[in-house]
Amino acid sequence: MYIHEMIHETKTLRQRMTPANEAYFGEMVMYIRSGSSSLTEAKGEEVLLGLARQIIKNQDKGITAAELFGTDAAAYCEQLVDDVNMRKPRSTKDKIKYYTMIPWVALTWVFFIYMITGFFSKWFGGELEYTLISSASLLLIAALSIVLMELVTRFLGPGSRKSEQEQTAARSRKFDPKALGVYLAVAVGLVAIGLLLGRIMPSFTVSPWDSLIIFVIGILGQKFIFGRRTKS
Repeated sequence: MYIHEMIHETKTLRQRMTPANEAYFGEMVMYIRSGSSSLTEAKGEEVLLGLARQIIKNQDKGITAAELFGTDAAAYCEQLVDDVNMRKPRSTKDKIKYYTMIPWVALTWVFFIYMITGFFSKWFGGELEYTLISSASLLLIAALSIVLMELVTRFLGPGSRKSEQEQTAARSRKFDPKALGVYLAVAVGLVAIGLLLGRIMPSFTVSPWDSLIIFVIGILGQKFIFGRRTKS
């Protein structure tokens, strides 16, 4: 959808809002479209359109925007912008897509490595090198990729237009030693489970050509299944 189409639909939906909801949404518009937001124009309008749709949908059920998002519209938008910058999912559909994309990308590049190492032998005058892959190791890589992404998004966060002092304060608030310990414990537990599964789960052999095909399928999947198509 083009930016002007999103703006037009947002304006139409805004006209259907109750005065209280329209005033609340107006605060959201001011935050997203002002310098307070680090979103691009296209992404900002996409976010506002999604918010407007949610308000109208719940308005029909008798739920106000303040009840839906909280009394402080600016605070909600600030957290929303952080989540969008970190590509954190907010709906069930987005969560499914997000947590499927992470291992998909990880495994795509794992097979790229298998492809390169397999072809190296041939390029240097040897035979094509086939790789024995444990299905348990692939499951472990998929699971650990999710844990790693959660660690990165939780403790590093996105860059923004905030001052260095504000960014330092925000990182300090986000850092939680207990949460870090939980993530590390989960990672260790996954490694232990992976080692146990490696004894019972089957392994299979792939050629560099097989790895190339899987890599290409993975790249196409990233583009056409998980890619974003917002037009400017």
